[in-house]
Amino acid sequence: SCSKNEDPILVTGPAISLTLTSDVGSQALEVLSVNEEVNFTLTGSDSTDYTTSAKYFVNDVEIPSNSYTFTTKGTYEVKAVYQDITSNILNFEVIGIGERVLTVDFPKALRNQTITFGLFDSDGNNTASEATFYINGEAISGNTYTSATPGEFEVYASYILEGETLNSEVKNIEVFIPKRKVVIEDYTGTWCGYCPKVILAIEEVETVTNDITVVAIHKKAGSIPEPMDFPQILELQAEFGIGNGFPKAQLNRTVAWNDPFLKENVTSMAGSDTNVSIAINSQLTGSNISVEVKVIYENGSEVGDKLVVYLVESGIVSPQANYFNHVEGHPYEGQGDPIIDYVHNDALRKSISGLFGDNIPETPAFQEYTKNYTVAIPPEYNPENLSFVVMVVKEDNNAKNSQHAELTENKNYE
Repeated sequence: SCSKNEDPILVTGPAISLTLTSDVGSQALEVLSVNEEVNFTLTGSDSTDYTTSAKYFVNDVEIPSNSYTFTTKGTYEVKAVYQDITSNILNFEVIGIGERVLTVDFPKALRNQTITFGLFDSDGNNTASEATFYINGEAISGNTYTSATPGEFEVYASYILEGETLNSEVKNIEVFIPKRKVVIEDYTGTWCGYCPKVILAIEEVETVTNDITVVAIHKKAGSIPEPMDFPQILELQAEFGIGNGFPKAQLNRTVAWNDPFLKENVTSMAGSDTNVSIAINSQLTGSNISVEVKVIYENGSEVGDKLVVYLVESGIVSPQANYFNHVEGHPYEGQGDPIIDYVHNDALRKSISGLFGDNIPETPAFQEYTKNYTVAIPPEYNPENLSFVVMVVKEDNNAKNSQHAELTENKNYE
C-alpha cells in the first residue's frame, strides 16, 4: 500500500455573477410583437448596476446599447458581457399581429408533474382559455397535463381567429423517472503503483453502464510531484474514514468499494429509479466559469439535503507509477514503471460548492431549486477538458443522485 502527508490549502474567492433582466417580463420565454422595443438591465451579485458598462448581444451579434427593437419574426437569445463575465440568457419569440405561440413550462417533466401550456398573442396576452389543447392527437380538458407513465408526447393548440380555426406549431414533451447515477470516488496518486487497479475497475463498469459519475481525488506524496494534488483531500479522508493506504474507492461518498472492486457493487445500484434529478448549464467567459445547477424532486426534499458541485479535469498527461509492469497477463504489463505518457481523467480540481455541499432549502415536489456559482479558473487548467460532477447528498453525506456535464454543455434532467 501507499501513504503520504498533506500540506495546507490555499482557497481563492469566487468571481461575481451577472443577472440580465428586461422590462417586458421574467418568464423563461417572452413573446413579443414585431417592432417592439425591449430595455435590458444588468445587475451583479455584488449589487452593482452594470447596465451602462456592459456589451449586449442578440443571437451572438453585438448591439449598440441596452435597448433593442425586434424588427423581424423569429426566436432570439439575448446576453450581456461585462469584462470577461457573461450573464444569463433571455429568450424571446417575436410574432406577427394575429399569430399565436404555444408555450410549455416543463418540456421535460417528472411523472405526475403538472405541465402547463400557454398560447400567447403578439401583445403578450395568454389566450390559453380560448383554445383546445391536444396530446398525441387527443383533445384534453383545460391547458394542463400530467402522466403517470413515462414517454414522449406531442402537443398543439387549436384556436379560432376571425372565424377561422387555426392550429399552433407542434411541440414535444417528455415525461421521465429519474435514474440514479452512482458516484465513484477514486482516492489515488501518480506515485501509487497499485492505484491503476481502481482505474481499470472503473473502465470495466463503464463498459456496461453510463449511470455513473467519477471523481479522481489525487494526493501528493513526499517529494514526488503530483500535478493533480487536491489540497482538501485530508478533510475528505477524515470525514469518510479513508486511510492512507491507497488506492481507496468510495461509492456514493460513504460506502467503501473494496478490492477486488467488483463491478456488480456498482451496477446493482446504477440506473435504478430515484426521487431527484439534476440539470447543469454552464458558460465560460475568459477565465470565469458560471454554472447553473437545477434540482427537482419527485417527492420533495429531505431535511439536511445538500448540493455538492465539483470541477474536474480530464486529459492530463503525467507519469503514473505501475507495479504491474512485470505481472504476466496484466493490462499494464510491459508499459513501464512509471508509465510515462499516462492520461489521467476526472481529476478533482476545485470544490465550487462547500466541500461537503451547500444546504438545499425545503423544496416541495416538482418545484425546481436553482443555485448559481461563478468561479475563476487558473491558467494551467485546460477549459476543453473541464467538466462538472454534481451530487445531491443526504445529511449523512450519502449521495442520492449525481450528474456529470462538460463545461459549456447544457445537460437536462435525466
